Amino acid sequence: MTTELPTFSNAAPQQKPKVTANPLLTNLSGVKSIIAISSGKGGVGKSTVSSNLAVSLAQKGYAVGLMDADVYGPSIAKMMGGPDAEVVQKDNKLMPAEKHGVKWMSMALLTDEDTPVIWRGPMATRLVQQFLGQVQWGDLDFLLIDLPPGTGDVQLTLTQAVSLTGAVVVSTPQEVAVDVATRGIKMFDEVRVPIMGMIENMSGFICGNCQHETNILTQGHLESKAHQLGIAYWGGIPMDPEVAIAGDQGVPIALSKSPVAKRFAEITDLLIKTVADAQSKAAENTDSPTQISSDEKHVLLMWKDESVSELEFKKLRFACPCASCVNEVTGVRMIQESDIKDSIEPTGFRPVGKYGLQISWNDGHNTGIYTFNQLKSLS
Repeated sequence: MTTELPTFSNAAPQQKPKVTANPLLTNLSGVKSIIAISSGKGGVGKSTVSSNLAVSLAQKGYAVGLMDADVYGPSIAKMMGGPDAEVVQKDNKLMPAEKHGVKWMSMALLTDEDTPVIWRGPMATRLVQQFLGQVQWGDLDFLLIDLPPGTGDVQLTLTQAVSLTGAVVVSTPQEVAVDVATRGIKMFDEVRVPIMGMIENMSGFICGNCQHETNILTQGHLESKAHQLGIAYWGGIPMDPEVAIAGDQGVPIALSKSPVAKRFAEITDLLIKTVADAQSKAAENTDSPTQISSDEKHVLLMWKDESVSELEFKKLRFACPCASCVNEVTGVRMIQESDIKDSIEPTGFRPVGKYGLQISWNDGHNTGIYTFNQLKSLS
């Protein structure tokens, strides 16, 4: 059976196209990392997570922007404490509002609070493009984009318009919410956006009197799904009445010294480290395959010089670089080639940033991330 992977064409055009500047790329040239915050279902607290991650990043000294791409149900303006902020236009650019050290923009600033947005998809996607290309974001370390729920026009427009550093997926603990979030992950896989981590919101309830945390929803579904998909699980954010109160008052809980604020700070550290690791590995891996496919026995990679690497399934599985297969301290391989079954074959592939490929195998193993340099050296 042949497994086809995403194909990247390097064919030269018949006529040299006229080179024009992409206004989105020009406007975002000062932004180092663009992170999408996503969920499958609505109501899982994605905007709460987005606003608190943005504030937490700002508290750590980073220049941060927060873009509310939820056109139909914008909530960032209220959560950031600026529903009455005025939109200022300067040099044909919209100036973002700024609060708590974060630059932000939301549809809520362009409409009355009680006015519903009754738009078809093309109008919503046009607004997203305007937020990307016509808001004066300036120089930022991070631009967080709070996506609407689902996998619709806005998500596709975003992934096609800009090069995302990665996506963070938010879900509540219920199995039904996790299942819907998984569909969103598959959408990002299709458009080759790496999933950086998964966050479980409303993971438990913190008592306002004794501060004891109690699990009131079935636990473990999201962590299990993350492990199954080979995605980092970044932990849970418990329910605390103070989180909702802080959001309603426009003062995100991350600004406090509460236990929930500490959780957000810990998750923010994971985000910072993940982005730094991806950027470092991308710098090391300057050569990437132009085409990836597989036949019945090999993963096939075509490189920019048109050379082709044929990597046998068994040898590739044995060369897995993850911590389960290689001792991180000594570098000694902890599995033997004889441990790999002859029937081994890949069951899925996921791009990781611009530097590597994550492969899932039919023996259940899926945590190995092969850098492009490693894949080329294996041939």
